[in-house]
Amino acid sequence: MSIEKEIKEAMEEKKLIIGSKSVIKNIKRNDVKYVICSTNCKEDVINDLNYYNKNFGVEIKKFKGNSRQLGEICRKPFNVMLLGIKK
Repeated sequence: MSIEKEIKEAMEEKKLIIGSKSVIKNIKRNDVKYVICSTNCKEDVINDLNYYNKNFGVEIKKFKGNSRQLGEICRKPFNVMLLGIKK
């Protein structure tokens, strides 16, 4: 399944978490199945994700577009660097 389709399904099921602070907070709660990050995601956020990947086993998927394109898929009028999909 393509990442775009997964995002749209998560939006319909209300399982989408937008923003790095919210995603990391939910990873610590063990509520995130996997994370989707854009190509221009900040290096410090990626380092944090790699740390949580080791400790919580959260899968990290790379979106092949930038944060503007990821925001468009989510139907948001702003850039989205990081998304989380709830369990």
